[in-house]
Amino acid sequence: MQVSVLTAGSRGDVEPFLALGARLRAAGHGVRLVTHREFDGVVRAAGLDFAELPGDPKATLAGPEGRALLAARNPVTLVRRLREVVGPELRGSLAAAVDACRDADVVVYSTLVAFGPTVAEHRGVPAVAAHLSPNTPTRAFPMTALPTPVPAALNHATWRFSEALLWRAFRPLLDDQRAGLGLPPLPRRTPPPRRRPPRLYGFSPSVVPPPPDWTSDDHVTGYWFTEADTTLPTDLVDFLDAGEPPVYLGFGSMPDQDPAAAAELLLTAARRVGRRAVLLSGWSGLGAGDAGDDVVVVDDVPHRALFPRCAAAVHHGGAGTTAAAVLAGVPSVVVPFFADQFFWGRRVTELGVGAATPARDRVTADALTEALRAALGRTASARALATRVAAEDGPGAAVTVLERLTGS
Repeated sequence: MQVSVLTAGSRGDVEPFLALGARLRAAGHGVRLVTHREFDGVVRAAGLDFAELPGDPKATLAGPEGRALLAARNPVTLVRRLREVVGPELRGSLAAAVDACRDADVVVYSTLVAFGPTVAEHRGVPAVAAHLSPNTPTRAFPMTALPTPVPAALNHATWRFSEALLWRAFRPLLDDQRAGLGLPPLPRRTPPPRRRPPRLYGFSPSVVPPPPDWTSDDHVTGYWFTEADTTLPTDLVDFLDAGEPPVYLGFGSMPDQDPAAAAELLLTAARRVGRRAVLLSGWSGLGAGDAGDDVVVVDDVPHRALFPRCAAAVHHGGAGTTAAAVLAGVPSVVVPFFADQFFWGRRVTELGVGAATPARDRVTADALTEALRAALGRTASARALATRVAAEDGPGAAVTVLERLTGS
């Protein structure tokens, strides 16, 4: 079986597909990972074929449209700004994706690659969606990007409303692409789950149990983790060895409009609870200024190596960072910016393995300190969850599903 995997976004959006691709390759299948140029090296190092998907998510999020997207809270505004950001990327990427799937027996596509089914239909092969956060409507919880919970009776309605907005915003663009490939237009309304491609979910059933109203096409396989990279910079190792476990502080791929204020916010909370800190500069370029020897600033280090040596992880709530903290058995403090980060903040709180704060643009040092203090008291629960997650084989389960779906 030849598999083309289409994925877009930051490192956290790509790394799980390296694990999935590596397991497919180990099972004897051919894999081409189609993603941004910056990941060419890590894709080839994993033994996978690489094909470029045009786009630069870091530059996009750092620009005015990207910043406006991160600031959107009203769902109508959020979808409009998402179209402004993602639309040009989709227009410029279709031809490359079609070419990269020229010999595919199945097309696996991530959440942001909305034209995945179109590419598969054009090539005459099955499509399989692959998500790192819930993406199927359910009555069990509200849609993932909702900043605040709603009464349980409205959960399903939030999914239907958001799907209708997204369909209305992106269907014209997708229809233009389909017309260029000689394909018929999409239906005017969002198709029900049973008429969509099967869905692979790369998260743990111990973290998000499959809701009872999901169908047999929704496969929660477990996390897709790559082999752990245990290499850490020498100065970071020296810092870790010099005292008690620090707290990790960082917003990863989220650009912050005021990096200096963000760094001060994070460090203030860490110092108030009496902890040293590892500060990730990330896409915002956070720095510690003239801080003392209780802080070390790092750029790009593997979470799988660092997190087990931390007391807690304060982060933006990206699916990948949340997963790394879960596997490490360290409590999370989620400071969400947008999208599914709100869901993961609620989830770690409900599981008793962390805490969440208001959105980044509303959080205060007092609120963050309170959340961090609460999270530090939930280490035992975090370790117990990590034990269950470590026993799962997400990539293996996902390969089994793909082989069954394609008859390979």
